[in-house]
Amino acid sequence: MVHRREASNAAAVCYPLEMLAFQRWYEDDTPGHRQLFAEGILVSLVGATFAAWLFPQDASYIAVFLTAVASTDSVERLLGWNRREILERGTSPRKANLRMAGRLLMLFAGAVLGFSLLAMLLPLDLVNMLFSKQVAEFGTMAFADLRFGTPGDIAAHNVHVCLFFFMVALPFRQGGIMLAIAWNASVWGSAFALLARQWAEVDHLWIVDAYLRVMAACSPHMALEAAGYVLAGMSGVFLGKALLKHSLESATLEGVLRSVVFMMLLALLLVLLGAAWEGILGGKLVGLVTL
Repeated sequence: MVHRREASNAAAVCYPLEMLAFQRWYEDDTPGHRQLFAEGILVSLVGATFAAWLFPQDASYIAVFLTAVASTDSVERLLGWNRREILERGTSPRKANLRMAGRLLMLFAGAVLGFSLLAMLLPLDLVNMLFSKQVAEFGTMAFADLRFGTPGDIAAHNVHVCLFFFMVALPFRQGGIMLAIAWNASVWGSAFALLARQWAEVDHLWIVDAYLRVMAACSPHMALEAAGYVLAGMSGVFLGKALLKHSLESATLEGVLRSVVFMMLLALLLVLLGAAWEGILGGKLVGLVTL
């Protein structure tokens, strides 16, 4: 009971911080690209701080939970903005949905950077505690030795993650999509930063230089995969909400289903392209940036 109460208190603190910092400057009651990017940085920093403070042994999970909780209001506002764009302003569903996906990607990118900053700047023992689950498979691996696997293996993994984003968003809606976004942001942000940190120490590089090189090699396939995952999560949110609001025979539900199918097909295409890029070009890019 004590742990549950502390987790609730930490979430309650993170949520007002996010509200005070951003909602005052929302245009049309909706967060924009820059606000969402900044919000992603802030909620990841605050969530990880409270997780390390209150739950040091479980911080790698609690940080993700707090980051997700703190941003659910912004996702709800984006959903409302998406509805207004379609119903009141006559924007086509495809265009409105892709615009919303772009804004969610900015939130994701900010969270990646926030977790990266922590992994680069905190003492190494604290980093290993805070991101123990996220960086377990990397250990002391050197970035030059990073291998990405075959396109087929990567594709199978990416499709699995894509379907997970969809499934978790069906019952939990914006909470589910933010939980999935926060987890992947924590994995990518901490892992890439730790690889850059180890590389900088061994080869006596400036850590920002090492991090930018790591991101240059990894960000192309990461961006494709992230876009696919966000679209899959949005599909789950839209379908979950539509099934609760509309009858199975309604024209509105039929329109939502068309949008969901389009977004899922696009999501799968993007993660497959990401797998092809990663499996074919990922290792070559690592070789180029480590010259």
